[in-house]
Amino acid sequence: MKALPFLLVLFLCPSAWSLQSAFLGSVEGLSIPNSHEVYNDANGARVVRGMEPRSKAQIQELLDSGIEEVLIFKTDTKGEVAKEIIQLQNAGLSATAITHIPFPWKDLYDYKSACRMTIEALKTIEKSVKAGRSIYFHCTVGEDRTGYLAGLWGLWTGEFESAAQAFKSEMCARGYEAGNPRKPYKEVVAKIRETLTPTYLKIAMVLAEARARGQNLHGSLCNQEPVIENAAAFRCVSKRN
Repeated sequence: MKALPFLLVLFLCPSAWSLQSAFLGSVEGLSIPNSHEVYNDANGARVVRGMEPRSKAQIQELLDSGIEEVLIFKTDTKGEVAKEIIQLQNAGLSATAITHIPFPWKDLYDYKSACRMTIEALKTIEKSVKAGRSIYFHCTVGEDRTGYLAGLWGLWTGEFESAAQAFKSEMCARGYEAGNPRKPYKEVVAKIRETLTPTYLKIAMVLAEARARGQNLHGSLCNQEPVIENAAAFRCVSKRN
């Protein structure tokens, strides 16, 4: 029996969305879904986002494409992070080139903790860029936490002028919450809207203020929690909204 096309599998089995992003990548040489370059400069530094690599072959593709560091931005739920770290090291990356930040995708009620993990992730990317290196970051599917971090990185570098622009162009366009219409609403989309999106908006405010003051990325930026009033306006559009 031939394998069903992925989108047909999604239609027949809505829960299949959690196994793999429905979005194709745009990075040459990478078969990893939803992999996209979000930054590059004249010094050769590149920042690439995407889904987690799920095979030795995909990890080798990352290294062959020039990736020198990997940032794993997710909790380890079933030992998959530990397994990936071992595979990355076996493929040739040193332990110092791999960073794991256990960022959850829901229930982000501790703002300071979520903020500090986010700042740590942004600092990891920035350090790699300043060293002229190429870094790949991912969560599980490469849509929600990955989109969150990509949007904030774009705001920090000035790629996006506003939180709204980053939300629409980087996050929703690449599967954030209802940007992937196959995501279960109650179990996933609603939970992301409850805490991950408000956290994004708060940290977007923190980064904007830090940029205006000429401040560096530092955990102290998280000392005071901003107040937001328009979180409900930040929703990705889909037929299921």
